[in-house]
Order: sequence, then structure tokens, then C-alpha cells
Amino acid sequence: MTLRRKPASRWLPALGLMIVTPGYAQDATAPPDAREARQLDQVVVTGTRSTTRTEASSLSPIDVLTPKDLTSTGSTELATALGRLLPSLDFPRPAINDGNDAIRPASRRGLSPDATLVLVDGKRYHTSALVNYNPSVGRGSAPADLNSIPISAIDHIEVLRDGAAAQYGSDAIAGVINIVLKHGAAAGGNSISVNGGIMDKGDGATNGIDGSLGVDLGGKGADAKGWLRVAWNYQNSMNTNRASPVSLFTPDEAADGNVAHQRYGDPAVKTYQVLTNFQYAVAHNVDVYGMLSLSRRDVTSNGYYRGATNARNVPEIYPDGFLPQIINHTNDSTGVLGVKGVTDSGWRWDASGNYGINSLVFDVGNSINTNLYHTTGASPTYFNAGTFKNSQALANIDIGKDLSVGWLPNPLTLAFGAEYRKEKYQIDAGDPDSYFFDQTTLIPGTDTPYAGGAQVFPGLSPSAAGSFTRRSEAAYVDLETDVTDKFSAGVAGRYEHYSDSGSTRSGKLSARYQFTPTFALRGTVSNGFRAPSLAQQNYQSVVTIIDPSTGQLAQTGTYRTSDPAAIALGAKALKPEKSANYGVGAVWEPIADFSATLDVYQIRIWHQILYSDTISLTDPVLAAYFNSVVPGQQVTAVQYFANAATTRTRGADLVLNYRIPTTDAGQFNLMASGNYNKVKILDVAATPDILQANVSSPIELFGRASQGLLTKATPRTKLVFGGDWSLDGFNAHADLTRYGSVTRVTTDASTDQTFSARWLLNTSVGYTLDQWNLTVGVDNVTNQYPTRVSPTDSGEDYFSGLQYSALSPFGFNGRYYYAKLGFRF
Repeated sequence: MTLRRKPASRWLPALGLMIVTPGYAQDATAPPDAREARQLDQVVVTGTRSTTRTEASSLSPIDVLTPKDLTSTGSTELATALGRLLPSLDFPRPAINDGNDAIRPASRRGLSPDATLVLVDGKRYHTSALVNYNPSVGRGSAPADLNSIPISAIDHIEVLRDGAAAQYGSDAIAGVINIVLKHGAAAGGNSISVNGGIMDKGDGATNGIDGSLGVDLGGKGADAKGWLRVAWNYQNSMNTNRASPVSLFTPDEAADGNVAHQRYGDPAVKTYQVLTNFQYAVAHNVDVYGMLSLSRRDVTSNGYYRGATNARNVPEIYPDGFLPQIINHTNDSTGVLGVKGVTDSGWRWDASGNYGINSLVFDVGNSINTNLYHTTGASPTYFNAGTFKNSQALANIDIGKDLSVGWLPNPLTLAFGAEYRKEKYQIDAGDPDSYFFDQTTLIPGTDTPYAGGAQVFPGLSPSAAGSFTRRSEAAYVDLETDVTDKFSAGVAGRYEHYSDSGSTRSGKLSARYQFTPTFALRGTVSNGFRAPSLAQQNYQSVVTIIDPSTGQLAQTGTYRTSDPAAIALGAKALKPEKSANYGVGAVWEPIADFSATLDVYQIRIWHQILYSDTISLTDPVLAAYFNSVVPGQQVTAVQYFANAATTRTRGADLVLNYRIPTTDAGQFNLMASGNYNKVKILDVAATPDILQANVSSPIELFGRASQGLLTKATPRTKLVFGGDWSLDGFNAHADLTRYGSVTRVTTDASTDQTFSARWLLNTSVGYTLDQWNLTVGVDNVTNQYPTRVSPTDSGEDYFSGLQYSALSPFGFNGRYYYAKLGFRF
């Protein structure tokens, strides 16, 4: 995290929501240095309907990140940059995670990744089509894909760290990330840059080119007609491999494949992105605006190595075994078109339409359908295994005005609006060869059939395919004002109705009091909701993953809650999550160059939607019952979604910023920030009666290992210390981050493993000459790796060579060198 920001911190946490009156900014009695700091504070647009609210006067904790902040890391991925800048955000880099190697979820405040709403220029961004079904952070979520937005298009990012369902609707339990795009076509606002890097171990090479260009659409000054901007990004990243270099098996087994051929690390990724946005005046105080974003990533990851003698291999095709590959093509498209203006009487209005879609294609390469081969004598080695799609279409109207009310000393900001949203989730079946399975084709000498479907990701069958839609209608109103020159208050309310899960109501109260010109307290109380996503209700597939109850690879079927297979094991229709958020914060700015904020919070969630345990069918009684109800299934474990728990999250954020300008030694910007976060499970849903009655030994719907992913898989503490120095054309940056420990909780406490805290240091130096700038840097200077996996940790896979945990909050790639060359015009 850097300190490339103005004196009044852009990382001010506080508390509130919608009140937006710059009470203390109007205090003429404040010391000159304090007034200067406040006047420099940036106006924010997230969490408020006012046009004058700044970070310092915000009623909710808000972080504002500039492009310099985002590019201070060596990463060209937005989510990776946010993970390094925000102490409350966790963005691990799991591998052998199927489609989640392509779309990795980011978690804030230890909550589900889909509890954070993503906006682009204030408009709701669509979520991804893939459900994270592996036992890693964010399991069961289908959040927005942050990496589908090019950093080159971003002016700044506003992160609202407070519940905001009353303002923005579903998914905002943990707050809002609002990505504000670059606007205008002023000279000096255009850029193009090239970058390249490589890992210390010689793999993971990256190279790319990105940029942003503005076009003036005519007119000057008050007669300016408008502008158009185009941003682009191309990146090519090679894969990494941190699998154990030493075989954990006998020499014969090693020669047969296994660890010697395993790959464990980042996938190979090619990224193609373009984003264009515009605004044009069509009449006095009336503007048409729009945005079109297109993103494609081709991601090549892999599964587990199949040894030559493994029953899943065909030696005639792969004499030494094979490493199957998943080739994901993830496509994101978003279009926004709207018109906005201000009436002569001062009413602000904005009407827009918004359509976004994510599609994730599953191709499988270097693979085989063993069952098909032994049934017909032939099998392809490359398959199209199917496609997941998720889309949303919205229509919005927002209206607001600052009203003069006789009994109030300051204007009252009134805002209200409505939204109509239609969502669609679609699963397309794969090629017939990708899901072919003949249960009469048996392994010789056994009564077990050869595994069917493309190895690593069996194709989606027609029974899994389908198209599912729903609609929702919402209306909101909020009021905010400065009751006095020191006290501000606000209230917001929202009503929303979903065609598949009923109606919800949410509200928020917020207040802020400026005790002295340099010290203020603020707080919020709100309730919220998150409707079950269509992906959670309708995702269905069969994959090969580790069954935590057995520690072995298993063909695991995820079934939608309406499927007979899920109903047979106790699944019920999902209902919305409910939440209650409380926050209290303090802001202290004793001088123009120093600010400190402390924010404490509590979030309680009822009916939290979670991914069930893998219900293993190795229990003979349960297997017999399941096969009698839904015969012909080739799975050995089953999962589905359920309203499985009540949780409570408590935590605190501390942010310090200090600017030191000098005459001869340049300017120093220093910062320190930290987050403490603890998630506790207060209640767990009971195991369905139908499961308890059809097993020979006890079974849990949401057991110990799954609970551990909620409570101990993200760091309880994270500290970030950063500094920037600039003098003439030279600049330097360094940040030191302490990632707290995480624990892999298993089904047996004796096999749990805690992975120790780590300190990571990132540095860079740069030089600017006229319009050119050059930066060279090193991430993870001291080449830190996570604690290695223990052979006794049954939640990891040590014996397949996976020597680092997928829970590591900073990945496991090691040191990275990079360089960037840019030109601004």
C-alpha cells in the first residue's frame, strides 16, 4: 500500500452511510493547517447521494485508491493489487482448483466473496458464472470477477467498508467496491506502458502492454460537447510450478508418474481487454453517457497427474501417464447507456440501462475418457466439457435534490429511485464424448466401472444443462443533512422483491459529530440481506476433488437444490441471508500532514448460504438408499447449497498517514494500516432427518472442516506499512506486509495444521524524464514462502506433491522481478 495521496488520508475509515454534509469543512474557526487538509480531501460518490461529501466527512469507512496506488505493485491484476493495498481483503492464489484457477475470489472481512458488491462508475457489475466448489477461501461463492476490469481504465477506486444493502441492494453486506473510470480527454491524461517480469525460480514470466486514450468530442469550456475514452490491456503470463521436486513414492511409482510429473502453481493466462466510455451533451444540463467493456482470458491450468498404472489412464494412449489440463475461456461483457441531467429547479436525475454477462467455457486437453475408450476402443484427448453463463439486465432511475427546510440550518439531501433487474443463469452441455459413461464397462476382475467423462472435469450432461431466470424490483429513499455545524445524520431505506425468494426490507441510520476541529466520531446501524444467487441455486456438475471425510480423490457431484439427487439427501429451497451491521469510528487530523482513523465493527448474518460438506457415499447404507432413489449416478460424494449457519464477525481497522515535505530531500509519504477480524459461528443448521435415518454412522451437513474455512482460513490480523519518496524525477516505494497465520481445519483436530504468519517486503524505484517514466521493482524481496504442508495434515495433499496450502494469503510463488516503461501524453 502506498501513500500517494493528499494530506487528508484517502484511507479514512469511519462510520456512517449517507449523510453528506461537510459540517466541519465549513468551520471557519478551524486552524489554517486543518482547514487546508480538509479542503484537499477528495469528494467521494460511494455510500452517499450528496455531491459534496469527502473522505474525511464521510459517515462510513471509505478507502480511496489512486492509479499510482494500484500500479505500485508488480501485478497487472486488479484483485492482486487490492489484496496488497487493503488490510481487510484476502486474495489467495489456490491451484488445482479447476475453474477457480481462472476466476479467483477475493474475501473482505473474512466474509463470503459474494457479500461484497462491485460497482463500475456506480453501476452494479455482474457476477461470475462459476461456483467455487473446492475447499479453499470463498467456497460456495460466485462473486464478480475483479480481474475482468483493466487497471488502465481506472481513475480511482472507492471501497466502502460498511454494510450498504439499504443503499445498493443485495450483495453489499460486507460493503462496496466502486471502480471509478477515467473521464475526459485533457492533454496529459493519455498513456501507454509496457511491462515484463519473471519469478526468481525462472518461471512465471509475464509481459504486456496497456494504455488509455481520450478523444475530445468538440467544443471548448462551457460549450464543450463531450469526450470519449478507450483503455486497453494485453497480458501474457506463463505458469509456475511449486510442486515438490522430490518424489514421495517409491522409484517405481515415481517413474510411473505421480509427484515427478505434478504441476502446482499459477496457470498460464492470456488476457485481452478493452473498455470505452463516453459522455456527450445533447441539451442544456442533459448528457448522454455510456460504457462498453469487453474482457477475455484464456487460462490453462491442470488437475492431478494420472500415473501409467492408474485405472483412470489408458496406457495405449499415455504410456507414462498424463497430466490433464483445464482450458478455461472466461468472457466478460458489460454495456451501460444512460442519460442524466439537472433541472432548472435543481433536481438531479439519472436514468440508465445496464447489461452484463460472464461466460466460462470448460475445455479439457491432454485427457481421455477412459470409459469411452474401453467401451468403443477410441476416445478423444481434447473435449469441450460445457459452458456456464450468468447475465443481468438492469434499468435504474435515480433522483435527488438538496432541499431547504425551514427548521434545518443546512440543506436536506433527498434521494430516491427504483431499479428493475432480470438475471439469467445458464448451463450448456458439453460434447457427448465429454460425459459418456457406460456403467456396464467394468474394470477387469472387479464390479467397478471405468471412470466416465473427460478426466479432470467430466463434461456437463444434458441433465445438468438448463436455463434459469428471475427478476427483482426495488425502490429506495435516503435523507441526509447537517443538523448543526457539528452534527450530521442520515437515514436510508430500501424495499426489494425477488420473484424466486420473496421480499426484503433494509434500513440504515448514521451519524457523525465533530467534537473539535481535529477530532470526530461517527457510527452506523443497519440491517441488510443477500438473495441467493442463481448460480448457488442452479449450479450443477461432477468434478474430481478431495473428499475431506476420507482424504481421497472422489467423483463429487454438486446438485441444484431442486434436483432429485439433492432432495434425496435433504436439500431445501434457499432463502435470503439476513444481516445486522454495527460500526463506530474515530477520525483524528491534528495537523494538515497527519491523519489517523480507527473503525470497529460487528456483522451478524443469519441463514448464511454455504456449501455443504461432501456427503460421502462410501457409507453402504447411505449408498444403497441414494442409488435406490436416483439410480445410475456415478458419483461417490454429493454436495449442495443450504442456509447452513449463523455467524458473527467482529473486527477493527486502523489507518495512519503522515506526509513529510522537505526542502532539499524531497517528499516522504508514510503510512501504516492494520485489520483485526474474527469470525465466529453462532449456530449450525441441523443435519436433515433423511440423512440421519439412512446412515450407519453419524454424518454432518456442515461439519468441522467446512466451519474452519469460515473461521480460520483467512488471517485474523494483517498489517501493512508503506512509504514513498520523490525528488525531482526520482521516486521510490516500499511496503512491508505481515500476513497473519491461517489454519487448515480438518475433520479430526489431531490433523489440523496452522501456517505461520509471514512478512513480505516489496520495493520499487523509478525515474521520470519529460513524458517518459521507468520503474523497476522486486516483489517479495526476501523470497518468503508459506509453511510447508505436513504429511499429517489430512486437509491438504502432501503425498501428491502439493507442498504449500491453497489457503496461503499471499500465494506460494516466491520472489518476482519486474520492469515497466510508460509514456504519457
